[in-house]
Amino acid sequence: MFFCIFIDTVKNICKKTLTFKFKRKRLLLSEKNKQSKAVGYARATQNEFEYLNEQIKHLKEEGCSVIFSELVGLGEEIKPQLNKAINFLSKGDSFIMTQLDRAFKNKKECLVTINKLINMDIKFRTLDGFFAANDSSKISSSIFKILYELDNLDAKSFGERKKEELLRRKLSGNNLGGRPKISTLKESLVIRLRSEGYSYRSIRAQTGIALSTIRRVIIEGEIEGEIK
Repeated sequence: MFFCIFIDTVKNICKKTLTFKFKRKRLLLSEKNKQSKAVGYARATQNEFEYLNEQIKHLKEEGCSVIFSELVGLGEEIKPQLNKAINFLSKGDSFIMTQLDRAFKNKKECLVTINKLINMDIKFRTLDGFFAANDSSKISSSIFKILYELDNLDAKSFGERKKEELLRRKLSGNNLGGRPKISTLKESLVIRLRSEGYSYRSIRAQTGIALSTIRRVIIEGEIEGEIK
C-alpha cells in the first residue's frame, strides 16, 4: 500500500514538473522590441486628399502598423486624430510623421508634446530627419536637431495658415488683401532677388525692407502662384 502511494506521488510530481511553464519577471530586449509598435500620423488641409495619401504611403513604407490621419487646418485648436494617436501610444513605441508642421503650429506646442512623449519613453521622429527619444546617449544630438527644426517651424506654419486664409478668400470671392505696405516695385524686387538665390538678410541689406515683410512678400507670392 505504501509502495503504491509512493509511486502515485512520484507520477504526480513528474506530471506537474513537465507541465510547468517558466515565466520571466522581466522581458528580454528582443521580446520588448516585438511588442513595441510604430504609429504614424498624417494631416493635410481641407481638399488636399492627394497630399494626405502621399503622407500615408510614406508612413506605411517606413513600417507604421497603425496610421491616424485627418483633413484639418493647422490652426485648429483640436486635432481629434492627433489626440487619438498620442493616447494610443505606449512605452517603447515610435511616433512618426513626415514633418513637424503636420502636427504643431508653433514651438511651444511642439515642445510640450515632445516633452510628454519623452517622459512616456516614446521615440518621436519625422521622415525629414527630426529625432527625439529618452536616450541619454542621444540627448545632445536631439537638442541640436530640436533647435534647428524649431527655427523653421514658425515660418512653415505661418505659410500654411496664410495659404488657408487666401484660399478661403478666393473661394468666397473676396479680395485677397493683407499685402505688406510697400510699393509694387519693391515687392517685385524682393521676389526677383529671392529667385536669383539671395538670402533674406542679403535682400534686407539691398532694399532696406524688414525681414518679416520680406518673408511675407515671398510666401504670399508663392501661395498666389499656387492658387492661380
